Amino acid sequence: MFDADRPIAKSEQDRLNRSVFARYLARCLLDHHDPQSLVVGLYGGFGTGKTSLVNLILEEVHFASTNIEDENKPIILNFSPWSYSGQNQLIYSFFRRLSSALRQAEYLKDSAKIIHLLELYISFFTYKPVPKALRPKQSLFSQWRNREDAYGWESGRDLTLVKAELNEYLRNQPHKIIIIIDNISRLFDVEIKQMFQIIKSMGDFANTIYLLALDKEQVTSAINRVEGWNGEALLEKIVQLAFDVPPISRQDLENIFLDKLKLVMPHVDKENWDAATWVDIYYSALRYFFENCRDITRYVNALGFSYPRVKEVVNPVDFFALTTLEVFLPEIYLGIRDNKDLFTDLIENVYQFDQEKLNKDKLRCDEIISRTQRFSRETILTLLLFLFPRLQKIYQPDTLSYHSEIKARKQRRICCPDMFEDYFRLSMQSGYISEEEMMTLLQLSSDEENFDQALTRLNQDKRIIKFLDLLDAKTLASIPAENRGHVIDALLDNGDLFPEEESSLLRFNTFMRIHRIIQQLLQPIEKAEERFSLLRHAILRATKSVYSIVHEIQQLALEHFEERDEFLPLTYRLVTPDQLIVLQKLAIERIQFWARIGRLTEHPKLLPLLEAWRQWGNEEECKQYIQKATLEDAGLLAFLCAVFKEPIDEMIKKNEKSPLWEICLENMSALVTPKWLEQHAKLIFEDGAFENLREREQIALMIFLDVMKTATTKTIPKTV
Repeated sequence: MFDADRPIAKSEQDRLNRSVFARYLARCLLDHHDPQSLVVGLYGGFGTGKTSLVNLILEEVHFASTNIEDENKPIILNFSPWSYSGQNQLIYSFFRRLSSALRQAEYLKDSAKIIHLLELYISFFTYKPVPKALRPKQSLFSQWRNREDAYGWESGRDLTLVKAELNEYLRNQPHKIIIIIDNISRLFDVEIKQMFQIIKSMGDFANTIYLLALDKEQVTSAINRVEGWNGEALLEKIVQLAFDVPPISRQDLENIFLDKLKLVMPHVDKENWDAATWVDIYYSALRYFFENCRDITRYVNALGFSYPRVKEVVNPVDFFALTTLEVFLPEIYLGIRDNKDLFTDLIENVYQFDQEKLNKDKLRCDEIISRTQRFSRETILTLLLFLFPRLQKIYQPDTLSYHSEIKARKQRRICCPDMFEDYFRLSMQSGYISEEEMMTLLQLSSDEENFDQALTRLNQDKRIIKFLDLLDAKTLASIPAENRGHVIDALLDNGDLFPEEESSLLRFNTFMRIHRIIQQLLQPIEKAEERFSLLRHAILRATKSVYSIVHEIQQLALEHFEERDEFLPLTYRLVTPDQLIVLQKLAIERIQFWARIGRLTEHPKLLPLLEAWRQWGNEEECKQYIQKATLEDAGLLAFLCAVFKEPIDEMIKKNEKSPLWEICLENMSALVTPKWLEQHAKLIFEDGAFENLREREQIALMIFLDVMKTATTKTIPKTV
């Protein structure tokens, strides 16, 4: 299924009609009779198929060599310098490979003398000893021959004369030495220079032909960086015969792409495949993402891995198109994944969208599209408009188009909110927020409602904690003074909906994060009245949260208690004592409102909300509410779960009794007389429907009845 992105090795695999050229060039190399060194270059950019072309040339050279007598056969060295890159032995490795190739050519005339001279030559250049096994068996210098380390210059020979003699032997033998060097462009700059030193001076031997495959632009740039002068002129001086490997034509790429795509198509249900839609999106957008064969291989491998695992829940054409973004434009892919509301109709029925809101959405979408410059904006937008019809309201408001949500859901398209997450099952949720997206989010703070919606979206995308992390002092300082109130409003109104992180010695929970952000927004404001006004406005407009308000006021109150470490002189407090009392009363009004509409007992922070009501408001009213609420089964269970929250957590983990049970019962007594609840709790416990309750509700009842020592017709399980 998976393509290892290997170049082709045989002419029968050639889809680009390059075999004819390869055969022609191979024959020219074999027919070259000039004894002087020849350097041939194959120039091509990334992914143009240089290595495949080299393999086709090699195939033809080997094939032609089968018809050549041994005394005329070529000696072939296929050297890949990339295999030795970074080892500081590139020159030595090249000559060792050359020596090995000559030794393996049994038909090489005067091979012993040629190899001996070559080994001396290698030693002169690399400062390495001649291998003992390759020293001549008969030598006047027997002591030199038998030493552990014997260097070329110790033989008594001169380097210039050694090379001249070596060239004379090579010139007088009939075998062409064809040296093929590929992947030069992948080397470090200094190593590229070394390769050309080998070809031009060290290894410019007689009867030797070099075939080089390289990216001309990269090589000349590397030489320029090392030498500080014209790398192109040096390349032209070294390479005597150059051929440009042309980019693969669009038609050839499409043929290769469609052939490779056949590997994935057996997994596609033909009934769900819309051929007309595929052709439309491919020729209008997708085709422009594939610039070479490597692009095709990367795409098909990614698609072949992921599609079979989600094929039952996604639209195949949509998934094929989305995978293009995942492979080639991961920044935009992540932007789509993390902004579900922008690309689907997620909150279309919740908020009324006017032109101003569409402009805000356009700002967000433009930021995502601008994350890359690799492909044209037009191509990217064409693909996005196909996948997400909602964007037509933003970018093509005057274009008549039809989109049916019912049909899209039936076809399991990505634009449906219900289907959206299925397309990203194999995407690691990083919660990443780019600097550009962060700036866009902060710009939305100029509008109260838009910023509120932005926090809602971040929370839905599970990125709100990351956003709060990024709202440090430096970021907050960039928010204009006139926008601070909008940020405070949104944080206090949405805080209860955010995931609550556990506090530790090293971390704050979510509500403390919110408090610290609000604190940093308020501190630059000089007048206490202005700070109070912002907090008052936020509390009055809040409809979705109540505990975040209570928590914020509790933290503000710490500045007023002399026995607390947070106590501050009056001048330095964020609000005055009188203002604090007003804020506490406003918070109580919000708690009472939640009680009237029947939502208070549903709140996961019920107990601290009741405590705030008791301490800041009318204690008797609070107790009356509890008595009334606990007359209902749901109210009693919610209250007991809130009172015994920590013991329940312990029971689930350890299944053992602790003194915490009694402490919680004492705390309950400040809100309601436990005896008032005992009989009702006993009835629920003994009822046959007890087994249908949630686990925490069952444990809450058993803990309460246990600490009350209530006699029941059922046995309360004993803890260890």
